[in-house]
Amino acid sequence: HGDARAQATCLLRPVQRYARLGASAPLPPFLDSRVGQRTAIAPAALRAYLAQQGIGEADVGGAVDAPLSRAVGRLVAPVARYFVIHDTSYPNFLAEPIPAHINDASWDFNDFSLRNPALGGGPKGHVYVNRLGDSLLVRDFGTASYASKLEKDKPSLTGLFLHVELVQPRHSVPGGGKGNDGLAPDPGFTPAQYERLALLYIAASVRKGTWLIPAFHAVLDTGFANGHDDPQNFSLSDWSTALVRLESALRLEKTGQ
Repeated sequence: HGDARAQATCLLRPVQRYARLGASAPLPPFLDSRVGQRTAIAPAALRAYLAQQGIGEADVGGAVDAPLSRAVGRLVAPVARYFVIHDTSYPNFLAEPIPAHINDASWDFNDFSLRNPALGGGPKGHVYVNRLGDSLLVRDFGTASYASKLEKDKPSLTGLFLHVELVQPRHSVPGGGKGNDGLAPDPGFTPAQYERLALLYIAASVRKGTWLIPAFHAVLDTGFANGHDDPQNFSLSDWSTALVRLESALRLEKTGQ
């Protein structure tokens, strides 16, 4: 309910262990001043930046001037509104500690050429981001695809949500039940993941023409049985810092400096 800022404030409540949600807090200034507003970033400026950085448009969800997905099953189908942040919660090392090299290229789950290990139980949503900051397109942001219990329960909502999975392993909480995956690394994600997530959010918002409403998967699925608990240990502050830095770079690209 409410305007875009109110919805983002609700949907970005911190996700704690076992999918418990923290209290809502003010949005970081970047999001607070932009969510729901026009992006003012031209696709051409974003395309030039991507070319300069050697990043393909497929790596940011598809062509930056293409339309986003629309809600399915409706006579008047609204364009995607929400940018949903997930973690893969995979692999689960159970009683073993999480390896020390998960942020290195030597860790198999950072290698998207080994597709099944990287994606866990099979590809869902739109884009995956490994711990090196590389991204893998599963479906274009223009393709409606569900990856939440909310959409499964209400299929007509599919297409309103763009889904990004951040690679994050887990292991078990001692005494928390056999096979549980309650413990995530802390910090949960790498600077490179926040940078690529920022780029994906900006690219999707440029395609929309307005800044999308970001959401955490666990908050979106609140109230559903066996709901998800991701993303764990996500820093809105670190993501906001990456967004500020990237938008500044795009402004310089626009002015030709």
